[in-house]
Amino acid sequence: MAMLFLVELCRVVYISSALDLILAESGYRTSLRSSESDYKAFFTKELNNRLEAWPLFSKKIKLNFSMRYCDNVGTLVDNNSHCSSTNSVRKPLVLYNVSVNYLPLFFIFPHNVIDRQLNKKAVFVQEYQRGEL
Repeated sequence: MAMLFLVELCRVVYISSALDLILAESGYRTSLRSSESDYKAFFTKELNNRLEAWPLFSKKIKLNFSMRYCDNVGTLVDNNSHCSSTNSVRKPLVLYNVSVNYLPLFFIFPHNVIDRQLNKKAVFVQEYQRGEL
């Protein structure tokens, strides 16, 4: 039982680390785009391409993500209440939120612990709007 618990714990840590890297690489590549056309579609494609390369991300693992565009750091820190999920014009900061609906193999962990570990956020500057900051 202890061995199975350790395997499950290692799997959670592995998926959490892989999710960090996938989000960072996908967000970075997307932030280098020169225009805002299909910004969300490009990020989705980058994210899915990277997910396929990592083992332990099976088709059963559901990935959720959202993007919020903000005009400055103040609105981003202010619970991003003034940020937009659709309008990226004159909003150079992008907040990505990616989470995984984790299905354990061997043990059931408390959901609040796992949800915190498998919910990642990253902020990037859209390079084509860098002068707006």
